[in-house]
Amino acid sequence: MKKQLIIILTILSVNSFGQQLKFNGELVDTIYIKAHRSVYQFDDKGTTMGKTQILSIAFNPSVNVYQLNQYYQDEYSRTYKPDTIRLKTKILLNKAEKSISNKDIENLLCSLTENIDPNSLINQIDTTAFLNYVTEKQIRKIAKRYKISWNFKRRYSTKEENKDFFNSCKSLDTLKTYLNDRFDTQEYIIVTDVSNTIDIWISTNNSKYSFEGKYPNPYKQPWYNHSDTSQIIATPVLNFEINKSLMAILPPDFLLINTIANKALFDDYITWYFKRRKMKY
Repeated sequence: MKKQLIIILTILSVNSFGQQLKFNGELVDTIYIKAHRSVYQFDDKGTTMGKTQILSIAFNPSVNVYQLNQYYQDEYSRTYKPDTIRLKTKILLNKAEKSISNKDIENLLCSLTENIDPNSLINQIDTTAFLNYVTEKQIRKIAKRYKISWNFKRRYSTKEENKDFFNSCKSLDTLKTYLNDRFDTQEYIIVTDVSNTIDIWISTNNSKYSFEGKYPNPYKQPWYNHSDTSQIIATPVLNFEINKSLMAILPPDFLLINTIANKALFDDYITWYFKRRKMKY
């Protein structure tokens, strides 16, 4: 029994940390994850202010594991009249775990290759977490944020009407309608004055692959595959497992990580529900 336990633990250890992974049949050397946020100021100088965090994970053949080898932050201010840039760099490497589980990386690589139909997204949601989050208290809190909570006293004036409103918002059937309605993969929206993106770059022994999750798409979904540079429009990849894998890999305070967390999805759902019930336009 003791020998069997040692063998099992050894297998688990190898699967977790001791194997170079493949993407599209090619050995993965390095994965770069970049979060970028910037805003154009619309002033006379043409100022853009922004922040970027870049994290890289590389396979270390000497110890046969993937390790964090870069993690830094750039804050900048750029003007066009005159052409100037101010840059401040901060090293963050000592703030994060150095070893990364192969399982988490493998989940990310697999999820980037599979496009999910919107009707099947409900299977990728922790419905218990959804029901625990979408409560009457949270619904009222977000309504107050948008200054539309007066509807609970006027439009939905009775206790029964309010109860029906909250129960419908917490319904999984309503959630399914939201997923099918909200996650459209047909459009590629370009925003010029604001940037709020997370990029994933995969470097293999033969190729480089590039994926982008961007604002204003909810939950940064769908992600866009820019790897085929011969294509004008990127290929959308709708898969919530991409977000889950990133959440497992990234440090908890990584820039823009809140935009790919369950809270971002559930808050967007509640906002969508307000619009559906003609409370918000």
